[in-house]
Amino acid sequence: MRSSLTTFLVLIGSFVVVANLYPLLFSSDLPPGRFTMLETPRELPETAFSDSAGNALALTDFAGDYLIVNIWATWCEPCREEMPALDQLARDLGNRNMRVMPISIDTTGAGNIESFYRLHKLTDLPVYLDPSQNSMRSFNVFGIPTTVLIDPEGREIGRMVGPAKWDSPETMDQLSSILGS
Repeated sequence: MRSSLTTFLVLIGSFVVVANLYPLLFSSDLPPGRFTMLETPRELPETAFSDSAGNALALTDFAGDYLIVNIWATWCEPCREEMPALDQLARDLGNRNMRVMPISIDTTGAGNIESFYRLHKLTDLPVYLDPSQNSMRSFNVFGIPTTVLIDPEGREIGRMVGPAKWDSPETMDQLSSILGS
């Protein structure tokens, strides 16, 4: 009986130690947002989505601007983690001809996304929805978050799979280089 109690206490103590050391052993810092650029721009099929008011939209509605399209969902933890940096990127880009476009694949409606934005104090990101998840197929997305860089002609020129620190200096340098070309 005593050895069972000792074993139990050792196991509990081990869990407590590991739980407290986990943040020190495994960093949760996100990598900088760095697009892998395509050698040749890829034509994209027309992709339908909507805004928070339910208005139907398509990529062609944003022709003439570079688009940073982030496919995400409120239930996706890595997506949730990168959203504040994506919001800051939208703010940092200001009036340049580059737009941050987070397209949520949530099926719970705009109200859920708007609540998420309020909770996380996201003020510069528009609410776009695609509950049909057609955008995932159009952009050949197999996991979220995935961020696709689209040129002013509506062609994919780069992408990053996974969460990122979108407001990092490295990201801004890459985007400034793209805007300068």
